[in-house]
Amino acid sequence: MANSFPTLPNNPPAASGRRPRICIATWEIEGPSRNGGIGTAYTSLAEASRRAGHEVTILYLLGSYCANGNIIDWADHYREVKGINLVPLPLPPAPRIYAAWASSVSYHAYNWLKSSAGMFDIIHFPECQGIAFYSVLAKRQGIAFDKCSIVVSTHGPTFWVKESSQDFLRNLGELEIDYLERISVAAADIVTSPSRYLLDWIRQNGWDLPRQVYIAPYILPENIAPAGEQASTLRGNIRELVFFGRLEIRKGLKLFCDAIDELCLQTPTGGFEVTFLGKETQIFGRSSIGYISDRSRKWNVPWRVVANRGQAGAMEYLRAAGRVAIIPSLVDNYPNTVLECIGAGVPFIASSVGGIPEIVSPSDHANVCFEPNADILAARLRHVLREGAYTARPAVAHGDTERNWVTWHESLAAASEKSTHVKSAYRSDLHPLVSVCFAYDERKNRAHPTLTTLAQQNYPNFEIILIKCGTYESGEPVAREEVKQNAHCRIIYNSSIDMGVARNAAIAAAKGSYLMFIDDNTLLQSASALSTFVSVAEVTGADIITSTVSFYLGSSANRIEHSRRPFLGGDIATGAFTNCYGSTNGLMRREVFERIGGFSEGTATTLDDWELFSKAALAGLTIETIPEPLIWYREDEEPDATVHAFANAVRSVRPYTEPGRELSPTIEQLLGKAVLFAQGLKFERDVMIGTSLSRGEQGPAVIG
Repeated sequence: MANSFPTLPNNPPAASGRRPRICIATWEIEGPSRNGGIGTAYTSLAEASRRAGHEVTILYLLGSYCANGNIIDWADHYREVKGINLVPLPLPPAPRIYAAWASSVSYHAYNWLKSSAGMFDIIHFPECQGIAFYSVLAKRQGIAFDKCSIVVSTHGPTFWVKESSQDFLRNLGELEIDYLERISVAAADIVTSPSRYLLDWIRQNGWDLPRQVYIAPYILPENIAPAGEQASTLRGNIRELVFFGRLEIRKGLKLFCDAIDELCLQTPTGGFEVTFLGKETQIFGRSSIGYISDRSRKWNVPWRVVANRGQAGAMEYLRAAGRVAIIPSLVDNYPNTVLECIGAGVPFIASSVGGIPEIVSPSDHANVCFEPNADILAARLRHVLREGAYTARPAVAHGDTERNWVTWHESLAAASEKSTHVKSAYRSDLHPLVSVCFAYDERKNRAHPTLTTLAQQNYPNFEIILIKCGTYESGEPVAREEVKQNAHCRIIYNSSIDMGVARNAAIAAAKGSYLMFIDDNTLLQSASALSTFVSVAEVTGADIITSTVSFYLGSSANRIEHSRRPFLGGDIATGAFTNCYGSTNGLMRREVFERIGGFSEGTATTLDDWELFSKAALAGLTIETIPEPLIWYREDEEPDATVHAFANAVRSVRPYTEPGRELSPTIEQLLGKAVLFAQGLKFERDVMIGTSLSRGEQGPAVIG
């Protein structure tokens, strides 16, 4: 099992006149970003690809934001000095994207990449933050990127970081990101990881992986001249212990401070110095530098923090005589700190966790690796101060790693014009019957524009079931002549004002294998909207298909799009707190209702879609959302709309709490993440009010 992941294929392609065209979409890159492992890895990949003569574009996902300098200056620097095109992701002022940060950036990235169709053979994304989400969905659904390979590289998923840091999920965005990351990996054409360790973690935690998964170590940064393959050497006269890495618990900050405590107790005269070389972070709401300051009260040695060095500056600092890098991570994937120390010939010791042993030559493990325990680390530090510290060799030669990446890119580019990557037996000449269920409120008189967009659909095999509700009076429902004349249009009278009752009546009358629900405040955006819903359902095999929704103001003829909401699809954990699934105006297989029943009845207001999707997701049915906006939705201007939403919010919880439901082990795991988020909310509340919610605060105990 542990050896089931291969390394990058090393099959040189046939000679081709076209150079690979590579896009790296990342929110970290050297220059605009500071001291980030993802930024270092992608900068090295971009520079190696450019050295090989490939065309390289970096799509910088933070737009104009820079931790250092000005993005225009960095774009000029990359173009003039590196020969790389650095493009800040444009964030158009309108329409507003109604989504959390990561989803919003993913959506903007998808739109930019889609508009640049044909420019790239390969698009790289990190899995972290799930920025690839909407792009890989579009690829999986067959609506974009048919001649481009999307490669998602694993660096450190959010839940892995939380788990290794022993931290809660602190906001709903983090819960959502976990889903974005898992789908980004599952739906990618290809997944790479620098370490076997992280892929094993991903598989053990129930993630789905695509067919092509490879081990691909990071490329050594260009500014580090490889030290060669000579035997590791011992450097003596060590007087400065340098903690090297982000100043956080996961990187071993507390472990290192514990070891320094022990050293100072056993050597009262000190005789060495301590440096913290890394970026400041927050540790449970407080500055990591403040944490170090508090810990230093027991120390009898000078100490300092060097937090303003980039990758090159950090290496320059560590190369000075008498210094040794300490990398005491509690959990880690493939830290660039270790790779850079090996490449630069810097003496170091590092904990033997995660993917760290995979970076170091096995013959050097005994010299540089240690078990992450405070007593063991203190003993190793005493030995280093007394005897010196070793350099180490790489497990894979740096030159081989770079050549493998370059050759693999050339192979992908050569194959990009021959393969569409769509893994489906979908036939566009087959048109299953779709029953369009249109329940409308006659009192609002808004049915005509919706019926017009239905009559304009180019899908050749659908029926329209008109359901009149909103009044107890009988009479013929409104319908334009072109709809009345459609032989497949059937009219059903419904005396209830309850939309659930009306939709269930439509389901009972429907003959199609697919059901499409639409409301009277909704328009289909184009004549191909229904065809797109059906094709995505057939390609993906999903049970429910929703789409991005555009909200508009004004009349149906003169629409002003003021916001747009992309959804997530079947994210069960996030769906416990907000409707991330989609709008009712979507396509569903008839089997959905045979499995979970129809819409709930007994209310005339809102959130029936959220409740239905929650029932479907918890029953194990799949929900796929289309990134393209296929639906126009009239903004609800009724003053009591919010009141209705709050009054009915409890409906969305019922599928999660009703007794007797059966859940698969996978769904139980996802609900566990929702509990972790709820605990995080409680933790944040306790911090805010300065007290914990103990049993004693809930009132007096009940006796007898």
